[in-house]
Amino acid sequence: MTATRFIRLRPVVPLVALATLLLAVPALHAQDTEAEWEAAWAEAEERERENQRLLEKAQNVNEGDLVFLQQDPAPDSARMEKRLELDQKSLTDGWARMHQCHHNLDPAPAVQIVYNDERTRDIRITRRDGVGQAEVDGPSVQMRDIERGASVCVEAQALAILPHPDKAGYVVENGPFMRRFLDGYYPMQVRLEVRWPEGMLAFEESSPPAQPGLAIEANDHGVTLKAHFEGRLESRLHLVRDAATP
Repeated sequence: MTATRFIRLRPVVPLVALATLLLAVPALHAQDTEAEWEAAWAEAEERERENQRLLEKAQNVNEGDLVFLQQDPAPDSARMEKRLELDQKSLTDGWARMHQCHHNLDPAPAVQIVYNDERTRDIRITRRDGVGQAEVDGPSVQMRDIERGASVCVEAQALAILPHPDKAGYVVENGPFMRRFLDGYYPMQVRLEVRWPEGMLAFEESSPPAQPGLAIEANDHGVTLKAHFEGRLESRLHLVRDAATP
């Protein structure tokens, strides 16, 4: 049995792929059985298919365009939860307490979470799991030795709410939210809660608006945004004084 025979039996294999297979097939000898040759070819072809899948994945990496995803996220997919707590003082100076957690972090030797230094202060790490080292450095959290599925939580003061520039009421801007690695953006889940004393404010509208992959829920003490997306998500929530509040 020779390799030449099996090449002739596979005329549909592209020439480039065939050259790869010829290099990848283990050395077999004349006394080896046809079954062993078949197994060797099958193994080499599977490696070639995997290489092709990896190439196609690299070519399809999102470069920042916002795309909402309608399929359910995997249980172990990256997730960020953020909560802003507004009070009457927030309507005067804009500042609010922020709680934020990142779950199911990707394994990496080093990762950073960067905040806007003009809109964030008093950052402190409240919890970490699966992170070897973590420290606050100016407007960022620097982490090292991150295990798969790790999580980190922080608290801070955030400049969260400002008078709306074009309409009555206020605007709460957040983002851009993203899960970025090298030059690509990957799927991410975000849950954003904005809370206030009951009856202080009312939700008016959201940009982007609710749609498949982006849910908005509001009541008399807050609004919650849930998103599953790739790319960069920037959220603008328009809030107004509750009509029932004097």
